[in-house]
Amino acid sequence: MSAVSRIVRAGVAVLAVGALALQGGAAWGAVWVVENQQNLKDRLVAYQFETPAEIQSYIELSGLSDAGSLYLRTSLPRVVPAYEFDRYCTRNEPGIGVLGCYTLRDRRIYLYDVTDPRLQAIEPVVAAHEMLHAVWFRKTTQEQQDLAVLLEEAFAALGPDHQLVERIASYEADNPASRIPELYSIVGTEIRDIPADLEEHYTQYFGDRSRVVDLADEVYRVFDTLQGELEALSNELQSRNAEIEGLRFTYEEASAALSRDIRAFNEKASTPGGFPSKSEFESVRSALVERQQRVESMRIALQTKIAEYNALLEELTVLNEEVSELNQGINVTLEAKDELEAPETNIED
Repeated sequence: MSAVSRIVRAGVAVLAVGALALQGGAAWGAVWVVENQQNLKDRLVAYQFETPAEIQSYIELSGLSDAGSLYLRTSLPRVVPAYEFDRYCTRNEPGIGVLGCYTLRDRRIYLYDVTDPRLQAIEPVVAAHEMLHAVWFRKTTQEQQDLAVLLEEAFAALGPDHQLVERIASYEADNPASRIPELYSIVGTEIRDIPADLEEHYTQYFGDRSRVVDLADEVYRVFDTLQGELEALSNELQSRNAEIEGLRFTYEEASAALSRDIRAFNEKASTPGGFPSKSEFESVRSALVERQQRVESMRIALQTKIAEYNALLEELTVLNEEVSELNQGINVTLEAKDELEAPETNIED
């Protein structure tokens, strides 16, 4: 017997006991049934839902409580492959990845099938996120207003530089009414330290909320690590570009001066009596040869620096491709400006 059937059977048993114990109290029973009609319907739908193994794993990995599991299953969650996901959840905005949605029309949850193994920890997080949307839209107006106060408090405590600030702004730009419902789902699944009253509220839906927050952190670390590598590499390229341009200038100046002096030497050597003595000729020639060797060493050093720069540039290209691949894995389409580029340069091999 599944946990679902145990929950539903327990609910039916309570109703039966109530009906037997309250002879003459039929009016109270009728009111109770009307007021709890949604709850009864949710339990029935969840009871009839055959939970796929994938969804069951999300329930366990995200640390959902029995109630959280109930609200997820009563939303008939479905994992949808990328090629048909936009039929259910759409948002055509570059840089924004939609991984799931809770549709008010049919009160169902649709989840994007994340196939990249580096990012699969996000799937239970999204499932829990959408489950909280299902919970939110079952709250009374007063309950929502009370929760909004706590959510705004938690949001303000994050500070203006937290990544959630920009994310909530994007939600509001798409739908101004989405601010509080999205905060409710995001704070519940991704923010570790929240007001005690809000933490207590979420215990209704999570047996261990830290598990879903850990999963969210795991995925963010993948991107944060890559972002750190990209920024470090871009900064290194800028520094090396400045160094190379300095070396190039010095080399070109020295090379041009050497060429002028060699031409002058050759003209003087081809002129009868240009050098009053062989020793002077050899001395000037020897000095030019030494300069030529120094300039050649400068050229080799410059070429080495350029080769190192180009190798780093290739690393940047590979990292950008990896970021693009990861973003595609979470249904994000990047604009060209979102990729980090090397500084403009005239460097040639």
